[in-house]
Amino acid sequence: MAGSSTRRVLVLVVAVALVVAAGALALMSRKHRTSPVPDAGYFKTLPPGSALPTDAACAARVHRSPWEPRPDNDPQNHAKPDGPVHLAKSTAFDSTWNDKYETRITGDFTGTTDEIIQWAACKWGIADNMVRAQAVVESHWHMSEQGDKEPRSDGHCPPGNDSDPCATSYGILQIKWYFHPSANPVANSYPMSKTMTAFSLDYALAEERGCYDGHSFVGTKTTGNLLGCMGLWYAGEWLNTGAQDYIGSVQHAVDTKPWLYW
Repeated sequence: MAGSSTRRVLVLVVAVALVVAAGALALMSRKHRTSPVPDAGYFKTLPPGSALPTDAACAARVHRSPWEPRPDNDPQNHAKPDGPVHLAKSTAFDSTWNDKYETRITGDFTGTTDEIIQWAACKWGIADNMVRAQAVVESHWHMSEQGDKEPRSDGHCPPGNDSDPCATSYGILQIKWYFHPSANPVANSYPMSKTMTAFSLDYALAEERGCYDGHSFVGTKTTGNLLGCMGLWYAGEWLNTGAQDYIGSVQHAVDTKPWLYW
């Protein structure tokens, strides 16, 4: 009988130890929130055709914070054009976009990575959480990200890039230099898309807003479909397989919000 009691005590001790260990593991694995950004973000997407806020209005609406999950972006976060931006016209958009959207692109803001995301999202009437999510998929918020490498023989390497293969997409939202606005290196988004965070986001969101408002080469069927326009940004085609896979990745990032725990 004494041996039986001893075994019961040992089993109980082991069981308690396992429960304590499981609790400790759960506590250790629980995500620690570090971001000041609220779950819902700060701004909602404005309906198609809405009047859009100015640079200054959005600068005043930015929620300032020392939180910077990407300190490596600091040089690009504090760089902006010396004066007015002059870009070539884009054949991927209609005359309304070229006259009224592209001319709003200034890159005239500095701050932390998230503050710049807020500013650009506000300026183009796009929910800041959608921009954060797309930036997760494209670069995990690193301005140094370089992608879509191509052999030099394709003739798409940007000026000054002697690598083979060479990267053709740059920055936080991976702007493919020879499409934005064209393959002409004069009056192009490159190299500002690589060296200036605010300009990079300003340019990319101008195109996405233009698509959302129905001014892209795809036509008015894109109106009001922000995720579709993000897919178009990635794939260059409307809702093809690549675009739909990309949309799924952006939506997953919207749902999981990894930036809350960086």
